[in-house]
Amino acid sequence: MHVEHSVHIRKPIQQVSDSLLESPAKWFPKSVGVHVAGIPVRKRVNVQFGEPVKLSTWAVVPISWQPTFGRKLLPAMNGKVDVAPAGKDETRLTVSGMYEPPLGKLGEQLDEALMHRVAEGTVRELAEQIASKLA
Repeated sequence: MHVEHSVHIRKPIQQVSDSLLESPAKWFPKSVGVHVAGIPVRKRVNVQFGEPVKLSTWAVVPISWQPTFGRKLLPAMNGKVDVAPAGKDETRLTVSGMYEPPLGKLGEQLDEALMHRVAEGTVRELAEQIASKLA
């Protein structure tokens, strides 16, 4: 399943891409999660960062993560964080990725009913957290 969320940052692309490529430890949160009924539900994950790519007008950092526990119940994610210009002094940051629902057919049914919305919320919050650290 694919999930994606974009956030705009009021900074020029050069500043944001330099910060993105500097050190993932500075901008990637220690846990990922979502708010459910206003309550944060967080999960520690093992994160791996791929080799970043930068051109003059955009930058991308491949990422993958998997939960530190509950691996059979929670999906791993493979994706990327990328930035591109959205205007002279504005940058669009996008977090996108793919995951495979766990638990086979039951997992697919749960994903359709609820879990895909949780994954979308998780990616949305992750994009917003990263954007606030890069802003």
